[in-house]
Amino acid sequence: MSAPVTPRAPLPDPAWNPLAGPPVRGETMHELFDWCVRRYPDATAVVDGPRRVTYAELAAASHDFAAELADRGVGPGDLVPVLMPRSAELLAVLLAVVRRGAAYAALDPRWPKERIEALVERLAPPLMAVAEDASWPVPVWRVGQADFAALAADGRQAAEVTVRGDDASAVFFTSGTTGTPKGVLTAHRGNVRLFDEWAFAPVGGRAVMPQSLAATWDAFGLDSWAVLLGGGTVLILSDTVELARRLRELVAEQGVDTVFLPTAVLHMVIDTDLDAFTGLRVVGTGGERLSPVHARRFLERHPDIPLHNMYGPVECTIAATGHIVTPEDCQDESGVPLGRPYGDTAAYVLDGDEPCAVGETGEICLSGAGLALGYLGDPELTAQKFVKVPVGPDGALLTVYRTGDLGHWSADGLLHFDGRADRQVKMRGYRVELDDVERAARLVPGVGSCRVVPLYGPQGACEDLCLFYVATGTADDTASEEPEPEHVRAVLAERLPGYLLPARVHRLPALPVLEDRKVDGHALAELAERLRDREAAAGTTPRDGTEARLAAVFGEVLGLAQVPRDTSFFLLGGNSLYAAQLCQLVEREFAVDIAMAQVFDAPSVRALAEVLDAGDANGTGG
Repeated sequence: MSAPVTPRAPLPDPAWNPLAGPPVRGETMHELFDWCVRRYPDATAVVDGPRRVTYAELAAASHDFAAELADRGVGPGDLVPVLMPRSAELLAVLLAVVRRGAAYAALDPRWPKERIEALVERLAPPLMAVAEDASWPVPVWRVGQADFAALAADGRQAAEVTVRGDDASAVFFTSGTTGTPKGVLTAHRGNVRLFDEWAFAPVGGRAVMPQSLAATWDAFGLDSWAVLLGGGTVLILSDTVELARRLRELVAEQGVDTVFLPTAVLHMVIDTDLDAFTGLRVVGTGGERLSPVHARRFLERHPDIPLHNMYGPVECTIAATGHIVTPEDCQDESGVPLGRPYGDTAAYVLDGDEPCAVGETGEICLSGAGLALGYLGDPELTAQKFVKVPVGPDGALLTVYRTGDLGHWSADGLLHFDGRADRQVKMRGYRVELDDVERAARLVPGVGSCRVVPLYGPQGACEDLCLFYVATGTADDTASEEPEPEHVRAVLAERLPGYLLPARVHRLPALPVLEDRKVDGHALAELAERLRDREAAAGTTPRDGTEARLAAVFGEVLGLAQVPRDTSFFLLGGNSLYAAQLCQLVEREFAVDIAMAQVFDAPSVRALAEVLDAGDANGTGG
């Protein structure tokens, strides 16, 4: 008698992927924007400090800038690097670039000049748009502060060029496994599929939303294009830390009703000022795994505010799936769901080319109008990651992007995240390839073998990186060739953007290896945790009074039971987000205003206590 056959779980329902539909208001980003201009010409599009720019004025500036670009030879298919801070002028320049049929590549002025020059060279642009005078290897167009009313009166325009939904609109550089940032070319259609009819910030709903995300990150579209392509108002801020600190004020005084906070920032606000969300219409988050503990606290305090959890790599343009979190999700052992695909987007969970059954873990693969055009100058990688698999109707071949994320479908058609299949981590909203950091470290003179391991916080999110290295002089005892950890980190700080810079650097005589001679990553991860705990426990005990109270605040922010008196907040695991949280808790505990700059200048318990005792904590906290 044969053994009974265990029935396999059912395959996902094809209806879980929505049917594609044609765009309603236009097929390009600027067509959606111009649709709003025609209907809301006098409505405020941008609030930038004391300036209020209407839709008609922003449109006129973008046309004037497009004419300038045309005069300077920018046309369809060009890639234009833009090195400007957040401002109304930045938004006008980006609109001007796409009007010309070109694609923008937003670069961060805080990045090392060497990195920016390398990226500009890869773009091979006809010019570079900048806010400050500087020497660059390509022609420069310096964009000063605009008189938007005067530009509207002037009415200069360039001859229109034909732009289609499949044309490139932006290039986003991400951390790459080759040590060279990958340039992802995204298309107009990826934005249009989301924002033509966007439930999060409804068209005509006049959402008022802070713009705090960096333009170098594709999620920038969530608090800029999502609003400007739907008739709302964007409020320019310096960064997400400012948004977290000023959220109460922005809701009460500026009429903010819609916010998107990267997951780490959302967690921070929930921890420090849960009532700051009062008065909002909707809250969105994404970038990392959402903590069920934090989500539950939010929902208990604000049951009437929808909390949208969004997911999607840059290769699928901003967001691929979304889910309004429920109290039941916070009890799900699989974690808060990634949700269902947005319109004209399809998600698959595959084992190779085969669909996984419901509940079975496999690789998350994405398809639809959000797919990027590929990687800049790297057809081999494009072919490797954007592949055809038989997942269409009746086994038809469809192009999908293999994300490297692991996940599964639940029985009710919700996508869940189960981890990573490679050495890529998400940290503070950024996608980080650990190999990228290691390659940069090996270029530091005196550094030989090295390994980077992630450091995780109590909620399971990657909070920092730890670099272990072996000096090239170790084998022959040549001390002069053994760079100190502080030196290695200082050199990396000149070469890497902040989110790639390891918080901790340790020199070892040798890296631990397994029997097959591969580096023992688990052993290094355990060592990193022990060293972090040891650093926290080492040092002089804080004195009674201000130091003891301040040490308790440090410990609350960093999740440490003991905090030494003289160790830097940042060596203990702090970062800029935690520094903002520290300022809020210090203000609450000591009833004083303190600026983040003062934490950077006096980062230890003793040093900051001296500031407080001297009555010098007179910052704004911004």
